Amino acid sequence: MTFDDELDAAVRARWRALTEAGLPSLSTHQGASNRPHVTMSAGATLELQGRPDFRPFPVRLGAPLFFPRRSGAVLALGVVPGVALLELHDRIAALVQGASDHTRPGFWTPHVTLSRRLTREQTAKALDTLAAIGPLPDGRVLGLRFWNDGTRTVSDLVDT
Repeated sequence: MTFDDELDAAVRARWRALTEAGLPSLSTHQGASNRPHVTMSAGATLELQGRPDFRPFPVRLGAPLFFPRRSGAVLALGVVPGVALLELHDRIAALVQGASDHTRPGFWTPHVTLSRRLTREQTAKALDTLAAIGPLPDGRVLGLRFWNDGTRTVSDLVDT
């Protein structure tokens, strides 16, 4: 799920600020697929059975979240789960085969990833860096895309 230009730029500004603070960030990921987004479904062998009904809708990014992992924490911004977002997620879940349990309705945490592999010692600096930037603008979800891990390609499903 992708955003309007203003919200996309605001997330990218946070990526850059983390990098400038000497912290890991997605600003260093130079792949063509890298752009601010919310992952709606994930799995090792996803199959998409059609295209979801989609209309752009407002979205609000929220507080920072940490997802602990052995390789270091993932730092993300939460996404306020409004009705339009949850209904879209349900429609997508109905069309996807092979989704991981953590991305299924009722178990999914909508978020925008900012950084991966943060050490425990780096977390306070990351939060201070984000706080210094100030609040995020509200935005709109304008597009949907599908990442095929097998072919390592992105296909636009909807992009308005």
